[in-house]
Amino acid sequence: MDATELLSRFAAQTVLVLGDVFLDEFLSGDCSRLSPEAPVPVLKMDDQKTRRVLGGAANTAANVASLGAKAILIGIDGDDWHGIRFRELMEKSGVRFESVRDGRPTMRKTRLVGQGQQLLRLDYEETTAVDAAAAAAILFAFRKHIHASNMVLLSDYAKGFFTEALTQTLIAESHAAGKEVLVDPRPQHASYYMGCDYLTPNWKEAQGLLGQIESDPGESLILENGAALRATFKSHVLLTLGARGISFFDRGNGNHFNLPTQAREVFDVSGAGDTVVAAFALARAAGAGLEDSVRLANKAAGVVVGKFGTATVTREELLDSESGESRLLARARLSALAESLKAQGKRIVTLNGSFDLLHAGHLHILEEARAQGDVLIVGLNSDASIRAYKGTHRPIIPESQRARMLLALRAVDYVHIFDETEPMPFLAEIKPHVHVNGSEYGADCIEAPLIKAHGGRMHITGKIPGLSTSEILDRVRSLQ
Repeated sequence: MDATELLSRFAAQTVLVLGDVFLDEFLSGDCSRLSPEAPVPVLKMDDQKTRRVLGGAANTAANVASLGAKAILIGIDGDDWHGIRFRELMEKSGVRFESVRDGRPTMRKTRLVGQGQQLLRLDYEETTAVDAAAAAAILFAFRKHIHASNMVLLSDYAKGFFTEALTQTLIAESHAAGKEVLVDPRPQHASYYMGCDYLTPNWKEAQGLLGQIESDPGESLILENGAALRATFKSHVLLTLGARGISFFDRGNGNHFNLPTQAREVFDVSGAGDTVVAAFALARAAGAGLEDSVRLANKAAGVVVGKFGTATVTREELLDSESGESRLLARARLSALAESLKAQGKRIVTLNGSFDLLHAGHLHILEEARAQGDVLIVGLNSDASIRAYKGTHRPIIPESQRARMLLALRAVDYVHIFDETEPMPFLAEIKPHVHVNGSEYGADCIEAPLIKAHGGRMHITGKIPGLSTSEILDRVRSLQ
């Protein structure tokens, strides 16, 4: 089954997700000096850059929804301010949330970020196991949805949601209803998962499940551990190996196969495992074979690790990955992509220019733009557009090569090449939250009325003296 046909089937699938849920917070700012009080960095906070997303089992469910399927999530949240934010994000992501309350606050992981790097993580959590009343509430919600679901996914973060008795009941009742069960495991709960259909540990978790001391994944040890997990849990094993890709061990015929990683660039692995299990579960629910399902999950992981923080992947991104066109967007795709990103709660930033002879001044404004939100879409003047306002001697670099250079940069998520001399048609399709421009154009630039009319804001960034394509060309000519 090809990827286009497989992805088209996702809309008819329902995945029932159960597990520990979090609110993931990313609090960002400038970290460029040490405190005079102690040898520790100072993080100057910028509330405009605060980002909250779904974490844990909630991120798994959000990935199911972003891939176009119906996601139902059963989890424990609190009756508090962070619970309100969590449920708002659930609604925006399109996930149906069955809330169970047992008195504990909403769990959250707060990451302090400076210059794009995590400095510290603060965990707010209570991890006591659910009591009989909460377990009964979980089973009640589960029984309400199991028969209408195509796959059951248990996402265990060892934060108290699962007990052995509850997990075994969920597996048994899923099988009685004719549904397969996929488990994203934690080593301390190894005895909980016996009889599940799919087990999806990473390498560290695999060694923990087998009671081993942590070591590097050599080829022979990967084969031994995969076979041992398959025999112990009587399940298929999807073993994620980071930069080494994925190994799959089939419980039916005893075979195994390996797929190398498809990540173009690893920016952040937060939540990547959630994406793998969501994509794999959906592919199996949609009727894909085991190898096709693993292949799709591997592609999804390759996309999501190129994003900052806990993130999701879309069907469009997987199709782009399949076609090799990556993130170069046609005009017809702009509006749908923008709507999809906004539905996920993503903050869209735009920037436009010719980017002819890419240099450090360009890098400065691109990085400044990316810091204003979650997704940066660059509008790139086509060759014809540049010739129309700069003359027949420009551009120096063809548009295809300029686009390729931009897409190689970590700061850039998507590029759209436009033929107009002004970027307003490009911006009208996206309606960004923030549009970035250089200080030479100012806050009253030609784009400002359109941006503000759609509720967006302008962000003006300073120019680095001596760094422009024209100045660089002048210096090159002076050396001839």
